[in-house]
Amino acid sequence: MSKQIAIITIDGSNIVSTVRATLLQKTTATLSLAACISAALFSSYTAAEQLRRVQLLEEQVSVLEEQQAETNRVNNVTVNGFFTLSAGMASNDAGYAGYEKTLDYVPETKVGLQAAFEVTENTFLIAQLVARAEQHWRPEMEWAFLSHTFDNDLTVRAGRLRVPLYMYSDYLEVNFAQPWLRPPEEIYAVVPVSSYEGIDFVYTIPFDEADWQFQGFTGVGSDPDEETEFGTDVEYDDVMGLSTTFSYNSFSVRASYVLATLNSGQGYVPGTALETKLVNFTDSDASFLGLGASYDDGDLLVVTEWTRSKVDGSGLATSATNYSGNWQDVDSAYISMAYRVGNITPYVTYAIMETTDDDERASATEGSIDPEKIYNTYNQAIFNAKRSTYSAGFRYDINANMALKFDVTYSDDFANTSGGLTGNVSQAEEDTLVYTTSLNMVF
Repeated sequence: MSKQIAIITIDGSNIVSTVRATLLQKTTATLSLAACISAALFSSYTAAEQLRRVQLLEEQVSVLEEQQAETNRVNNVTVNGFFTLSAGMASNDAGYAGYEKTLDYVPETKVGLQAAFEVTENTFLIAQLVARAEQHWRPEMEWAFLSHTFDNDLTVRAGRLRVPLYMYSDYLEVNFAQPWLRPPEEIYAVVPVSSYEGIDFVYTIPFDEADWQFQGFTGVGSDPDEETEFGTDVEYDDVMGLSTTFSYNSFSVRASYVLATLNSGQGYVPGTALETKLVNFTDSDASFLGLGASYDDGDLLVVTEWTRSKVDGSGLATSATNYSGNWQDVDSAYISMAYRVGNITPYVTYAIMETTDDDERASATEGSIDPEKIYNTYNQAIFNAKRSTYSAGFRYDINANMALKFDVTYSDDFANTSGGLTGNVSQAEEDTLVYTTSLNMVF
């Protein structure tokens, strides 16, 4: 603009035409008109006064440009949030979903914010921050990544991403987006890590009435000690995986496979005074396989998933802190049905889980002083697990962004194990019954 002003002559008509051209490019229509009217009056002043007024106009336009740029930046940012307030209690202290006999609001209450900044038409910066009551409301970054979509519809994302293990992985924190009060614990609570730092590639092949999406990813992850049940950091190195989803009308099928290498510090037995060093990973290979399918026609929803997670033990005992079978291999599955009737959606769910490596945790023989067998006796109590779970509940949509949910869950068939519940390591309970209600909203 300064170059254009430099060639302005004393002639008022030249000033008017130049200012008008500049303002039409740089300002809104209203301010352009006001600037042109002001410029038309320049001819009645001296040359010095005209130049002074042009300089003043230039400063005003510069301020306007900054204000417009700031407005554009604000308009390019989308901020959303979600909130879940839960309350529940159980028939005993087995600890299913974190609940015991006393009414508790902490285990599943959380709040989150998600922001998306549009860098360009095809590039976005996205972040999701979640604070949970059970972690004393300490904010944690679940997502923080840069996403770019190329002309061939390939999307590349880099940063902190969600591990795409399950059908509802993308909505794992947003309970409002799920049909149940909570995702089935038998599937969704087996793998403790939910996010990783790395990169993924997402490509979708469209058909006439179907889409086939592929997602490949790699990176590293971690599970800090304050979030694990065993009081030790767990590092997930060399994470590599592939997931694919095929959708046709109301049907959708999904498969995922993930490999990782685990390393950790030494853990202890939860809920006991035994600070025995039972949990440690040293370059332990881990794998996850998940299969899922769903049918949703807008009224009827049927969804099912099956998963298999495996972690290689540390091998044969080489020291007092290195034993085989010091983590679980788990097979899990569930099937759930829901039917929408106006604002009410009742649902039922049946889920199972069972450890498949119990033979690695051999019992100590009578009078044995073999350290491995003694420690494996503890391992049996902690890691051997089996249970069947039945849930029934309903969702009531109060309005477009708020839903009230109620759930009753009964879990039994522990088969002389803890049932995979850390509060039941002593195997004092053979079953548990949990009542939960929650208010869920998005904004």
